[in-house]
Amino acid sequence: MDMVTRKKDPPTAKIERVPSGIPGLDEMVCGGFVRDSTVLVQGGTGSGKTIMCLQYLYNGVIKYNEPGVYLSFAESDEMVYQHGSLFSWDFKSLVRANKFAIIRYQPHEIVKIIEEGGGVIRDTVESMGARRLVIDSLSAYEMMFENKYRANESILSLLEILRKWNTTSLVTSESPISPMIGGRGRLGFLTDGIINLYYLRTNHHRSRVVEILKMRDTNHSDELHLFDLDKKGIRVTRRLGKVGQS
Repeated sequence: MDMVTRKKDPPTAKIERVPSGIPGLDEMVCGGFVRDSTVLVQGGTGSGKTIMCLQYLYNGVIKYNEPGVYLSFAESDEMVYQHGSLFSWDFKSLVRANKFAIIRYQPHEIVKIIEEGGGVIRDTVESMGARRLVIDSLSAYEMMFENKYRANESILSLLEILRKWNTTSLVTSESPISPMIGGRGRLGFLTDGIINLYYLRTNHHRSRVVEILKMRDTNHSDELHLFDLDKKGIRVTRRLGKVGQS
């Protein structure tokens, strides 16, 4: 199997990139995400969505001096600290240094925050000078609305607020998806990029696989890549080929 091949922007492109710091992932997207974009990370249970997002935020502070905010509808502070400790990510010290913040809300509370232009979340982003933000996850938020139109309208308003804050954001969605189908979904049409994470069963074991389905202004990889989840976090290792390719 071939290793991850580094993708490059066209020679004339002048696009500021935000590296995730995740080994192998940045090589798939020309060195990083487009500055101030919003990227959807979707996959089923156990696929690695939360770990990828926390690794993105941790690397932002440690490697690139970019403070980050983690907005969760389910994870408590202690759960985030526990997740991080598995990979030697000391989020507590980052909170004390005002480089990282954890904000927890119930989904219904976000509607009021949107109406107020961001409220506490905006204040936190501005006071820290945060450049990275994660919302984990929008699936619970979508379920609040009685129809697709209202859900799309509210999520679009939320994403527009994120862009005003000049943060490069990842938002997650709990979506059982297959590489043979892809799975763009409603959220995919509202975001600038889509990363699909698969936890595939082959014979008697499972493999974790990442695919870049969409990435605005980016000459991204269109192939499936295996990734490992070890004591340092996620590491993209090698490519499997294009979707549908044996």
